Formats: sequence, structure tokens, C-alpha cells
Amino acid sequence: MRRLGFLLAIAVVIVVAIVAFRSTRADALDKNGCLTCHSNPGLSTTTKAGAKVSLFVNEALINTAAHRYIDCTTCHSADPHKVATPLTKLSLAEKCGSCHQYEYEQHLNSIHGQQLAQGNPDVATCVDCHSPTANPHNVIRVLEYNAPTYKKNISETCAKCHDNQQLMANYGIVEKVYESYMRSFHGKAMQLGTYEITQLDKATCTNCHGVHDIKSVADPAAPVAGLDNLAKTCEQCHPGAGVEFAKGFLGHKEASPDNIPAAHYTENVFRVLLISVLTFGALVVSAAVVRYSINRWRD
Repeated sequence: MRRLGFLLAIAVVIVVAIVAFRSTRADALDKNGCLTCHSNPGLSTTTKAGAKVSLFVNEALINTAAHRYIDCTTCHSADPHKVATPLTKLSLAEKCGSCHQYEYEQHLNSIHGQQLAQGNPDVATCVDCHSPTANPHNVIRVLEYNAPTYKKNISETCAKCHDNQQLMANYGIVEKVYESYMRSFHGKAMQLGTYEITQLDKATCTNCHGVHDIKSVADPAAPVAGLDNLAKTCEQCHPGAGVEFAKGFLGHKEASPDNIPAAHYTENVFRVLLISVLTFGALVVSAAVVRYSINRWRD
């Protein structure tokens, strides 16, 4: 009876906790009832060019978004139906910058922002990195574990563009940056981290290239341009690393006779050694099987 009473008490506590959690869940702020129409999946409009544009807004996504307590008119103006501003990556970035001014200014000076200002639609902007679906209504806080910008997810977020070989080929980037990162010590350490909290001190894309102020690797001011800059970047996690330490960093390039030859030849030696050991082991096992079969046949 005591055990039954104890289990019943636990069940009551769990039920009360669930009810309390659900009762305190707040829905997105919608003072003007915009979702009355825009929650309809079939709602759309047609541009002057004849293109069909969906006006559907997923209420479930908004209720979990970082901006759920900001009314729609904050971004869309008090009378959005009379605003003719075209929805582009540039206009979205400008709107985000009206509140996030520091981050917007950094982005403007980055390689992505410079290309965006020139009308390049391929580059990453705010919603590409901060929303799982590249949707401004689904921007997630950075420290949420499922956010695209949470530490363990950053490499996958960057890979949406930088692991696209066709897209990268348009810009002369031949290195498989995501694949090479995941093969590196940093990528393996991130992947093998048991808990999210243990992954926060591991190096990922933004630790080496910056966050909103990412520069081209050809820019002399880039954190990875030249051994001096690279050494300073490494020293953020490896105090006293210095230039000699930075010389041993492969980056996103494969080791070759021209790129860190010591690593290239050492890798080849171990590859030959591994193949030799496995081949010899296979021969020994095969010989044992043959001898056993011969003895069995003779008997």
C-alpha cells in the first residue's frame, strides 16, 4: 500500500506539471489578427510578373520562434497591405538590421554582405543561418540546442552552401570543406561529444572564420589568411601555439607533396603498413583454413 501510494503521488505530480506547463505556454503575439487569414495554407498572391507567392504563415513555427512576442506589424509596418516593398534577401537583411544594428553592420562588411549588396542571391544572409527552413517567421534563438547556429549545428548550417559542389564550383572553390572538417580532429571531437554542453568548447567554422564578419580567405585581414593571422586564431583555443603550430594545420586541403609533405608521406606509409598487416593476416588465416581442410579430407 505504501508503494502504491508513493507511485500515485508521483503520477499526480507528473500530471500537475504537464498541465501547468501547457497552461503557461504562450502563443505568438498577434494584436491585429493577421493569422486569421495568413494561417490558411492556400493563401497566396500573384506578382506583376505572374509569379505565385505563398502568404501562408505556419502558426506552430511562430509559437516557437525567437520573435514570437513581437507583433507582426513590427516588421511588416502598421498597414502591410499598402506596402509594395519586394521581399528579397537584401530587404530581409535590412529589416533585421533595424533592430540588430551591430550584427547587420558586421554582415555588410563581410564577404556575404558585400556580395549581397551587389545583388548576388546565392550568399547567406540572416534567415539562411538563423532559421532551419530559411524562413523569417522561424528564427530560433542561438542557444537553443536545435538552432542552426547552436555550436554543434554550425558546420551543417554552413554545409548547406559550402557542401554544394555545383554552387561552390561557380566560385572556384574546389575544397570539400564540410567533409574535410568532419574528418579533422575538431570535427571528430564535435561529433563524438556525448552531450551538447561538451561540444561548446570545440572549434567549428565560426571559430576560425568569424560569425557575422566572415571574410574571404583571400582577404589579408581574414583570420585564416597567412600564418601570422592563422597562428593568432589558433591561439584563441591553444595558448602559445605560434606559427610553427599553425604550419601543421591542413585546413580544408588534402595533404600532398606540396601541402605539408610530412603528413602526406606519413599517411602513405601507414596506409601501406595497414594494407600489409591485413594482407598478411588474411594469408595466415587462409593457410590455416586450407591446412585444416586438407587434414579433414585425409582423415
